[in-house]
Amino acid sequence: MLEVGRIVKTRGLKGEVKATLSTDFPERLKKRKKLWIGKTPDDIVQIEVKSVVVAPTFALYRFVGVETPEQAEKLVGKRLFVSENDLPKLSGDVAYIHELIGLMVLADEKPIGKLVDVFKAPANDVYVIALDGENEKRILMPAVAEFIEEVNLTNGFVKVKRYEEFL
Repeated sequence: MLEVGRIVKTRGLKGEVKATLSTDFPERLKKRKKLWIGKTPDDIVQIEVKSVVVAPTFALYRFVGVETPEQAEKLVGKRLFVSENDLPKLSGDVAYIHELIGLMVLADEKPIGKLVDVFKAPANDVYVIALDGENEKRILMPAVAEFIEEVNLTNGFVKVKRYEEFL
């Protein structure tokens, strides 16, 4: 299961909720008739979407069976998920974040660590790399061509051009 949003507050008198989104493809949520909802992926249940209005960073949802502000309040703080099996295939040099997490990071053909997280910055994504070694040092590297030479999902690695300046 992959998180696509988090319910942050109720809205109106008919059980509507506002969710912040954590997806690069918010428009795809318009077509989803069912989502999974819960605090963690371990306690999720399926929920049917009655209506949704999607903006770039948030969505306004009405769910079947949630008709009052009191019912909606019980959803605040819960996360929205989709199944990895339901994700469309991406083409070209685009990858889902969950596909990048765990890739080995290479510099000059030698392993230097693992990619452990990706987060969005205003200008570009940023890779969090846990360097090999006993001190478990992490560096933040912009995911741009100046620093990233190659991302190879098939063979499970990311080649970086330079990383010493981030130490």
